[in-house]
Amino acid sequence: MVTTRLPLPRLQGVAELLDRPDNSDGEIRENLRDLERLNRYFGGVRIALLHLGRMVGERSQNPLTILDIATGGADIPRAICRWARKRKLTVAIEAVDRGDQVLAAATDWSRDFPEIRLRGVQVPPLPYPDHSFDYVIASLFFHHLNEVEGILMLREMARVARRGLLVNDLLRSRLACLLTAMTTRLLSGNRLTHHDGPMSVLRGFRPQELRGMATKAGLANVRLSHHPWFRIALTKEIVT
Repeated sequence: MVTTRLPLPRLQGVAELLDRPDNSDGEIRENLRDLERLNRYFGGVRIALLHLGRMVGERSQNPLTILDIATGGADIPRAICRWARKRKLTVAIEAVDRGDQVLAAATDWSRDFPEIRLRGVQVPPLPYPDHSFDYVIASLFFHHLNEVEGILMLREMARVARRGLLVNDLLRSRLACLLTAMTTRLLSGNRLTHHDGPMSVLRGFRPQELRGMATKAGLANVRLSHHPWFRIALTKEIVT
C-alpha cells in the first residue's frame, strides 16, 4: 500500500513559555544564553553576517544604521558590532524588544558595546519614520507571528529601511523539530529552552509561505535562501 506523507501544518495559537509573564529572571537569562549558543553553533549569527555583508558590499556610508527587531539578549547586534569593528566600519544599532526582563539582560550583556541602543518596543507596527535605518533585521522573530502580522511586519520593515531588510528564521519540518528537541536537551537544562525550541520550529514558515507574505506586503524581488540546520533567510535590497 502506498501512502503519501501529508505536509506538516504550521502550529498556531500556542504561546511559547518565554512569552509568559511569570518567568523568573534567572530562567529568562539562562534561556537567552541558550539562544545565543544556538545562534552561534547552528548558523544564526553566520546567516545574519553573511547577508548583511553581501548587502553592504563596498559601501562606505558611515555610520551604518541598523534596526534589530525582537533582539532578545542582543547577541546578533553584538556579533554585528564585532564584525564591523574588524572592518573598521562604524555602526549604530537600535535593538528593540518588548520584555523588560529580556531588555535588562541585554543591557547588562551589551555594556561594552556603545554602538547598541536598547529600547522597549511592541511590534508591529514600528514606531519610526520612513527610511529611518539603512538595514532592518529580524532574527528568530517571524515564527512568533501569524500570517497577517507577518505581512504587516514585512511592510513595516520595508518602510523604515533605506537599503535592505533581512528575515532570519527557522524552517518548519518534522526532522528539524526532532533534532531541535534532541539538541536543546543535550545543550541545556532550561525548561523554557526545552519547550520553546521544538515549538519554534513547528511555528516556522515554509519558503512558499514567506514568499506569499512578501508578495502580499508589496515586496518585489525578494530573495529566499536555505541554510544548514534548518534555517531560512528572506532578504530584500532596496535600490534608491
